[in-house]
Amino acid sequence: MPVRLHVFRIALGVAAALEFAQAFQGAEASPVVPVYHNAGSITAESLLPERDTRDILSPITVNAANRDWVTHVLPTGRVVSPVGTVNGTPNFATSVVPLGEDRVAVLANGATDAQTVTIYDARTLQALDQLAAYKKKTQHEPKDTSANIQRLGHQSFYQGIVSGPDGTFFTAGGDSNDVAMFRYVDGKVQLVRRYPLQWQPFPEDQYPYTYQGERRPSAARLFYPDAVVLGPRQEHLFVTGMLSNSIARIDLKTGKTQYRNVGPYPFALTLADGGKRLVVSLWGADAVAVLDPESFKLLGTVAVGPQTGPDHVAAGVHPTALAARPDGPEVYVALANVDRVAEVNSATLTLTATLDDSPYSDAPPGSYPDALAIAGDRLFVANAGNNDVAVYDLDSGKAMGLIPTAWYPTGMTVADKALYVVAAKGLGTGPNVQHQWVGNMMDGLVQRIPLAEIQNRLPQWTQAVLHNDGFSPAQRATRREQDQQTASFLRKHIRYVVFILRENKTFDEDFGDYRAAGAWADPHLDLYGPKELPNLYALAHHYTLFTDFMADGEVTAQGHQWTTSASDSDFVQRTWPEYYSGRGLVGNPGWTQPLIPLGEPGNRDFHPSSDNPYSDYENLSALGKWSNPWISYPERLFLFNDLLD
Repeated sequence: MPVRLHVFRIALGVAAALEFAQAFQGAEASPVVPVYHNAGSITAESLLPERDTRDILSPITVNAANRDWVTHVLPTGRVVSPVGTVNGTPNFATSVVPLGEDRVAVLANGATDAQTVTIYDARTLQALDQLAAYKKKTQHEPKDTSANIQRLGHQSFYQGIVSGPDGTFFTAGGDSNDVAMFRYVDGKVQLVRRYPLQWQPFPEDQYPYTYQGERRPSAARLFYPDAVVLGPRQEHLFVTGMLSNSIARIDLKTGKTQYRNVGPYPFALTLADGGKRLVVSLWGADAVAVLDPESFKLLGTVAVGPQTGPDHVAAGVHPTALAARPDGPEVYVALANVDRVAEVNSATLTLTATLDDSPYSDAPPGSYPDALAIAGDRLFVANAGNNDVAVYDLDSGKAMGLIPTAWYPTGMTVADKALYVVAAKGLGTGPNVQHQWVGNMMDGLVQRIPLAEIQNRLPQWTQAVLHNDGFSPAQRATRREQDQQTASFLRKHIRYVVFILRENKTFDEDFGDYRAAGAWADPHLDLYGPKELPNLYALAHHYTLFTDFMADGEVTAQGHQWTTSASDSDFVQRTWPEYYSGRGLVGNPGWTQPLIPLGEPGNRDFHPSSDNPYSDYENLSALGKWSNPWISYPERLFLFNDLLD
């Protein structure tokens, strides 16, 4: 354990990315040193210059003897200890789907040179093949002669993947503005066809009010496909377009495409009511849209939270993942930003129930339910913020228990009598022994949990999850007492607060050899001192120094939300890899940054209110159509809102 704790201290800082993003967007290849794709046994272990303790290079069935090896402490002090059979995936896995009877496919869309689909044996989780899609031309890793990596140029992936007949599957292309059809045959992934998609204008009064894609002169506006589902007879493919507020229906034989505006930021799709309804979650509208898949007509929308818009000053509820009940018209909707799951009747267009997904009574928001699956009479809810899957009885809505996962679970499916879960951040970061950029140095993780084991082991797993997160009654009581003591001390001694956030350096780099920091500082990691940092050391000497404050974010986008709100929204987590890798999105992490880049007076992009950095803290609608708060902000907003109150 000392080694693991030591290497986590290396990766605690908030990494800067604006410069990296600009360099990435303007370059043919990534400016960083190439990173070996080492997750899931796709690249031989001998190619790694040094083994990172968090890389899983082959399937592991977790048991008493090896449980410590897959148990890790995160920067916040929480613990991950996934159960079942696990294997590594490439960076930031977001979706898993069955592929035929004996395989599963995992899509990963990290801020990396290549975004991937990896094929695994459904029973053993042995990695069988991998498709690496590059934004521009294909690239080969140095010394990499692996025969089981298929490479494709001028292709991106974004979240959505669905399996089709005869070993086929479809991926949402994001920045490549298409849906790509592949076939897995004879142990290889083959490209079958690409279906191009076109950006669709949306009403000026419809959130987000203005197009959020890149505005480079040469950049065409993007439909930005992010989810796909096959129609009832598998003749059509339905695709959500995040930057078009639209859904497309593609005739798979002819390629003919129809479009329909459905509302802000369509996220996920599912067929319901025996295929008679197509339900779309609207990430930015606090609603779901319901369509007739045959006529492709919009039947209506169902509100699952307060309406967002210029007169609304709260963060949105973020409808994301969907799961349709197989024996009726009911559809379950994950409300990621408020820790709820809504039940919607797709036939009557009504909200029929709401399920509380909090880990305990009166818990603050932060569970971030963002993936759903149904098996029999059980509803599975993946909680990205708590690193677990919650199990509910479908009929009663009663909470049955919790299943431990890896860090930030993002996708689920049920196949081969098992629950499959992918986690975007796997077991966390380790040392960057290959000189990696912090944004792409984490492997994801895929997890197989037999359904037969869940019933018997759920009580034990539930206690493990609560303890891992600090949610047991004893832990909460201790923390409450400590918080009260700390607050009482601060109120007596602190009159004014000046909050200085030093970005891009870890605490130990700056203060590793600073005696006043005591046991919290590690002199082995010290790089600078008072000679190089006179102002910083003067401030630390005369005022207050935080020594035990952990920022749970790899890059600026989530790091600023963590340090100013102690959480970050699911929207920021799922979109920053696209922005940071130059894949068509405008960065909007939700910390005083408007929807468009700041301009100068006279510039067409200039807006007077963008000169006030406090506008969106004082009133979320102050920036009007130039801002994007409802989709970016976490539910409890920021320290600044608390101070204003």
